[in-house]
Amino acid sequence: MMLLAEVYDRRESTLVARTQAELSQANALLIYEFLESDLAQRKEFSLQQDDTLWERSSRALATFPRVEGGFYLQQADLLLGYAFPTHGGKVPKRDVPPTERDIIIDLVRQTTIQRIPQEKILHPGIDTVILRAEPLPLRGAVWTMKRVPQPQDNQSKLFTLPLVWLVLVAVAWTLLILVQLRHGVKSLQLGIKEIEEGRAEEIVPLAMEMGQVGAAINSMHRRRRELENRLQRVERLASLGQLVAGVAHEVRNPLASLRLNLEYLARQAKRQGNSFSTEHLIEQIDRLEALVRRLLYFDKNQHEEDWVMESLETIVKEAVSLLHLEAKKQGIELIYQPPTQPLPLAPLRYRSLSQMMVNLILNAIQASKNNQCVIVSAEAQENYLVAWVQDGGEGVPTEIRERIFDPFFSTKSDGTGLGLSISHEIVVQHGGYIDLVSRPGCTRFSAYIPKQKNNCKAG
Repeated sequence: MMLLAEVYDRRESTLVARTQAELSQANALLIYEFLESDLAQRKEFSLQQDDTLWERSSRALATFPRVEGGFYLQQADLLLGYAFPTHGGKVPKRDVPPTERDIIIDLVRQTTIQRIPQEKILHPGIDTVILRAEPLPLRGAVWTMKRVPQPQDNQSKLFTLPLVWLVLVAVAWTLLILVQLRHGVKSLQLGIKEIEEGRAEEIVPLAMEMGQVGAAINSMHRRRRELENRLQRVERLASLGQLVAGVAHEVRNPLASLRLNLEYLARQAKRQGNSFSTEHLIEQIDRLEALVRRLLYFDKNQHEEDWVMESLETIVKEAVSLLHLEAKKQGIELIYQPPTQPLPLAPLRYRSLSQMMVNLILNAIQASKNNQCVIVSAEAQENYLVAWVQDGGEGVPTEIRERIFDPFFSTKSDGTGLGLSISHEIVVQHGGYIDLVSRPGCTRFSAYIPKQKNNCKAG
């Protein structure tokens, strides 16, 4: 409200200043008209000179809208030559306004005595009345008056009402923003504290811009949590993998010795004509040796495969081609979905990634039911090449998702539990990671492979 009052005061001051300048110009013309007339040489004045002075004042004030005025002659002590040429009436106005007459006489007398311009501003009602008198050399004074309407007319309302509305809206909007900003900052501080203390998973939704800030913090927190979980999984699997690889090393040599002894016994039995057979035992040893070879993949010192510049799309297509008959045999439709854009060449370990894709596709086929489909594709995303396999099975239960990459963990009665763990190790050795998104009817494994080899771990 103080701002509105200041606006009104400034507007009124501007109007008064303009009117005062206008009256000063009108007075200057009145003085000029008097000095140019033969009345300037007269020493005595009476009402007989009123008509002559009226003509002079009418001519001087004709170009000043709503300005009225005339002369004060000290020798006669009279207001003479009053004119209001812009009055607008059919009959010229010749009478000094009775309401302001005494005030005008006092003003021009002071001007004549003090010989300096005098002004007076009146507020009698709906109009502001501005008076100005200036000394007439050696004769008396000239005076002018103008009534300035108060800002209550239609034009003023058209200006004032929108201004008031804009000011009120601006103040209300500013207060609302300040309140929401303060509330939002407090809510953000509380939410961050609860997340740090583990009492909340994310910041509650907030209004307006603070909501965007809160959403960004939630997104960063989820991303950080995913990275922490992924790092913990990699560290846990790395430790477990090294343990498994160490066991495999210890088992490999006894198995080789056992095979040699069984083969020797088989030859001796054959020479002696015995029907003793070791084929079944050797088959089981072969099975154990194949398992040991798979376990040795977790030993990073065993990796001797070279890096080659290859397209991940080629590896994915080859894996789909190899398993097409297997999928058909299981009643599953294996679909390859080409990428929308050709994939760039990248440093890859061809044989390892081929094994990884075969493992993921076989896992999807085994998780699918008859007449369902498995979709395989590859694409480029920012700094990664992504190969993904999607099936329509029952999905991976939430409670076992953190364990599916552990060696020997399997939900199938005849599974070894090594397919996903080896696939995970292959991707990690490329500097990437495997992401799982699963719900009933749709499960997707996505392998993220860096485009640049400098992001990869040495084998």
